[in-house]
Parts: sequence; C-alpha cells; structure tokens
Amino acid sequence: MTAAPGLAVEAATWRPVTVEDVDGWPVGLSGGFTRRANSALPLVAPVDLGATLDRVEARYAAAGQPAVVRVCAAAPDGLADALAARGYTERVVTAVLVRDLGTAPPTRPDLPDDLRLAVADAPDPAWLATWLGVKATQGAVDVATARAVVTGSPAVYLTVTSAADGAPLAVIRAALEGPWAGLSCLVVVPEARRRGLGRLLTRAAVHAAAGRGARRAFLQVEATNTGAAALYDAEGFAPAERYAYWER
Repeated sequence: MTAAPGLAVEAATWRPVTVEDVDGWPVGLSGGFTRRANSALPLVAPVDLGATLDRVEARYAAAGQPAVVRVCAAAPDGLADALAARGYTERVVTAVLVRDLGTAPPTRPDLPDDLRLAVADAPDPAWLATWLGVKATQGAVDVATARAVVTGSPAVYLTVTSAADGAPLAVIRAALEGPWAGLSCLVVVPEARRRGLGRLLTRAAVHAAAGRGARRAFLQVEATNTGAAALYDAEGFAPAERYAYWER
C-alpha cells in the first residue's frame, strides 16, 4: 500500500474541540460531533492497557458520551482483543486513500458556464450552512461545535454555486498540515447531484492545496461507500491503510 499520513497528521487536520491526554493517548471530546473528533488515538503502547482503557472510559463517561477508540495498524498489540473483551463493538471501518501531488501536479478543473467556484481561507455562512444542511440529515448537529472543528486547522474551503442565482450547490474542505492536505466535508445538495460536482470539487481542492504547498493529499472514506471509492480511485487516490472505530 501507499504510505499513509499517520495518526498525528490525520488528527491535526480534524481537531477536536477539547483534547485530553491519557497515558500518551489524545482523547478527543467534541460533544459527539463525528467519531473522528470524539475518539481516543492509541499513539503509544501503554504500560498497562487495561488501566489506560479504564481512564479513557472515565473521561467519556464524565462527558456523557460513549467511549470510542480508533484501532489501526499503529495500535498496540492486542488492542482489538482487549476492546472486544470489554464489550466494545467495531462500528465503522474506514479506508485512508492517498494521492501524490508532486509527480503529477493537479490542474484547475474547467468550470461549466452555469457554475461558479469560490476558494476561501475560512468558511462563510453559506459554506457552513450547505455542509451542515446535508450533514444534519444524519442526526442533530450543534452549529458552534461543527464550526469549531472545521476551523480548528488551517484549511481552504471551496464552494460551487449556481451562476444564475448564486445558490450554493456543493462544498469541500482541504486542511493543510506540513506537506499533506486532508480532504473532507464534500457534500452536494440533493438537487445538484449526478452532475459531476463531487469530481469537480475534488479536483479543485487538490489544485488549491497544491498551490498552498501541499505535496500529498489524503482523504477518508467508509469502506462500505463503494461509489465514493470509485470516484477517488479515478482521481488517482490509492489505498494506504484501514482503521476502525470501536465503541461502547
């Protein structure tokens, strides 16, 4: 597989509202907004795995949230077995896909006459409303928490709008961390789907990130989302690793 960005880079491009250290594991707390911002990252092998998990669980219990632990190739030996023994369930398997931007620099995509593309260093209200308008269909979302997470890292925010009336049709985010760009928040409003806007925005995002110094890009897609995986494969992204969230 292609080299993955690693836990530290991935965490830096999607920062929780609060991070507490438990025996060298960053424990993200963001009011339950996305597992990525509400999970413990096993960066090191603790002296006593059971005791560390006790403390992680206590942090989440105090916050009124389920305990969530990310399990990936870098996880300590035996972590998945220990979680299973404690009653955790593997909830979501996610693939990390990577694309090199240096050997074949991305070009700015051609834009149809009926569309406009805006690139900004901060999300305006229309960007946030478009993203949350689609995201909220998956459950209640606290706007302040969502804003804190998506603005917690240096990033560029892209919006495709209708040339006719300026209505937002699709958005994406590219967070920047060293030579890496982490793509996220790609949504297309229901009435604008099947027009290739997801592909257009993906191309525009890697082009914008490369223009700001990124040399590699990564994104995360749930393993069951075969449609998105096919899109990203066609755009030059290759599998780097898989991880899973275990929850109790």
